[in-house]
Amino acid sequence: MSFSKISARAFAPAHISGFFIIDIKKDPIHSGSMGAGISLENGTVTTVLPAKETAIKINGEVNRAATTLSAIRLLTEKPVLVETTLSIPIGAGFGASAAGALSTALAVNKALSIDMTFNDLAKAAHIAEVKNRTGLGDVAGMICGGIDIRKHAGIPPVGNIDRIPCRNEIISWVCFGGISTRSVISDDMKKKSINKAGRLRLKELIKKPTLDNFFRQSRAFAKEIDMISPQVRDAIEAVEAAGGLASQAMLGNTVFAINDNGALSKFGEVHTSRISHAGAHLL
Repeated sequence: MSFSKISARAFAPAHISGFFIIDIKKDPIHSGSMGAGISLENGTVTTVLPAKETAIKINGEVNRAATTLSAIRLLTEKPVLVETTLSIPIGAGFGASAAGALSTALAVNKALSIDMTFNDLAKAAHIAEVKNRTGLGDVAGMICGGIDIRKHAGIPPVGNIDRIPCRNEIISWVCFGGISTRSVISDDMKKKSINKAGRLRLKELIKKPTLDNFFRQSRAFAKEIDMISPQVRDAIEAVEAAGGLASQAMLGNTVFAINDNGALSKFGEVHTSRISHAGAHLL
């Protein structure tokens, strides 16, 4: 059998959370986060094929990839080779773990002819994320693309996801480093602050569901939870002074913006990507 007949490829978009509300229950299916986020055309492309033993490579290097491995084990006991290419940084607020797990789930399903539905595959990726504490709401955002509003935790049919209509605008960003998602969502004091701010910002976004207001509410959330580094604060203020809108990617030491008008170039290497309306899919 030829390689082309037994391998499968899938894409999952990057997902930046603008603000969120932590909602962790005993059942991971009903756990996750409420809030709002944005999916990008940059993300992960994963190729899967049967193998003698399971191995995961990210950008060519063997990686433990605990979240992706957990998702695989929820779907099959058969060994597979997973090769994921990332066009986003890891641990910087782009949902890399979720994108890797979701694209892998889609590709495993096709390569091994498991024949599960999209929602069931997304469920496996979501459960893997929650159990490994690498994220809470990214999979939910990635399954629909665009700018998501997550009114209830979890993914369909449990989660309630709406979207803000928008064009595929260009999002620019500068990354200054990562923040441990696990350490933040496991801290009771931080969780209390995040949830208080998140509920207010979700309420305000629902009143006016627009791209501009998404950025404004995200910016207010970042300020209220007091996790902005000096570099991030300076970059956000520079974008605003240049007439654009910017905020901090949650959870990462990253600034993302629209219409930055060159302001971000003063702070480091600028990357750009359009908003993805496709969501995760096979290639």
